[in-house]
Parts: sequence; structure tokens; C-alpha cells
Amino acid sequence: MKLTNYKPTNPIVNLERVFDGLFNTTPLFHSLDEIYKTGDQVRFADTDDGLEVQVDLPGVKKDNLELSTDSDTRDVFIKATRTVKTHDGEREQTYNRSFSVSREYDLNKISFSYNNGMLEVKTPRRKKEEYIRKYNV
Repeated sequence: MKLTNYKPTNPIVNLERVFDGLFNTTPLFHSLDEIYKTGDQVRFADTDDGLEVQVDLPGVKKDNLELSTDSDTRDVFIKATRTVKTHDGEREQTYNRSFSVSREYDLNKISFSYNNGMLEVKTPRRKKEEYIRKYNV
């Protein structure tokens, strides 16, 4: 008879793995365990004017926030660091998130605002004439 070690697993993690296979999740949608540990939350709103994203970054100072875009891959990058208290004292925690936007949004006019631990990203919608080209033969 062969004995194997039984390791109980978190049912939430198992359920999340099932849903990962059903839906196309991006790196922005991180594991539920990570959300419980860090308190991070992200909200998207697609309006007539453009895309609005709100990211909760509790404990992050404005000086510890790095924001960048890549117009070739159409990605928005958010990097932040914060100090968290642990049972041993304090340690620095790093936050890295990114999301992609379609070509209908103008990354050249993207705006960021940070107030009371919440980052707001606004990307205006472009007119179709700006990114759809018509050719005559």
C-alpha cells in the first residue's frame, strides 16, 4: 500500500482555478488570496467619453507611485510601493498592475489623478476617423 500526504487546500483557490479556465482573465484580475492580503480593488467604467479605471492603493504615498504607458502594445502600467506593518515590524510591499486598452482610446491624452489612496485613470475615446483608414484603389 502506498501512502500519500494529504494537503488540504483553500476551497476559494480551487474555485478560482475552475473559473480561470472558463474566462479569459488578465493579470489585472489577481488571485482572491492576494486581494484579501492587500485590500487592492480595481473598477472599470466604459463611458461615452472614454474609459475610466479606479484602483485602490491604500497606504501608497504619491511619491512612491510610477505610471507609464506603451503606445505600441497599448498597455498602461502602474507600479507602487507601500510600507505595511507585520508582526516583526514593517516591510515594504510592491504593487504592479497593468491593463491594455483598445485602439479606440487615445493614450496620448490619458490622465492620472491620485487622491486619498485612490488612483483614477481616464483615457478619452478617439473618433473612428482617427484610427480607421480608408483607401482607394
